[in-house]
Amino acid sequence: MLLYSVGIEEKFGKEPVQIVLFVGKGNPPPSLFRDEFTIHKFIVLDMKKIDPDEFIKSKKPEEVIVGILAGKFKEKPQIIEKVKERIVEIVKNEEEIAKYIDSISFLAGLFDVKIEVKPMPIQVDIRKTFLYKWGKEEGLKEGEQRGIVKGLKQGKKEGLKEGILGIIQVKFGSSKAKLIKNLLDKINDINRLEKIKKEVIKAKTWDDFIKVFKNPISKNKNSKAK
Repeated sequence: MLLYSVGIEEKFGKEPVQIVLFVGKGNPPPSLFRDEFTIHKFIVLDMKKIDPDEFIKSKKPEEVIVGILAGKFKEKPQIIEKVKERIVEIVKNEEEIAKYIDSISFLAGLFDVKIEVKPMPIQVDIRKTFLYKWGKEEGLKEGEQRGIVKGLKQGKKEGLKEGILGIIQVKFGSSKAKLIKNLLDKINDINRLEKIKKEVIKAKTWDDFIKVFKNPISKNKNSKAK
């Protein structure tokens, strides 16, 4: 904090007001730095003691999301759910919602708690969110590490499966993702996984997706028969 303060004052000619948002367990750190010659003070806020609604009631999405950092650890799943609902309420652009889902997912990962993600009450291009990108990147990393064609194919399969599960989790809920996981594990055809990925992105309801998942090429067969 001392280094930041000195650097900012040197560059802009103004002394900053420094605030530490403490989100860890236990007691927050001291609100000053002291050595033999220097005492540097700043503000420390223990976010556990701040009501998340102070942020969630805001009309600014960036302020709403900060609410995830506030409140008690045991209440994080409920807080995150309220933040998600508020974002959908005040943000109407689907691309913007996808961006904020990314931020929610990132901040949720800072806490050692199990987050149950319930279905979103709006359609979102899931390919732009943290869960989808994470699944895809994990698959590619696995393939790169093996350094052979077989590894790349396996990595792509795993990435597709993780991406599909991430999409299902956000759109339809964790229970549906668990239901599909065992079935996905048995699929090794990359083309079929690609089709399933496209269909789950387009699906408006769980029933729509399940019909295609059970027989993803049935539509093509019917069209040829006609």
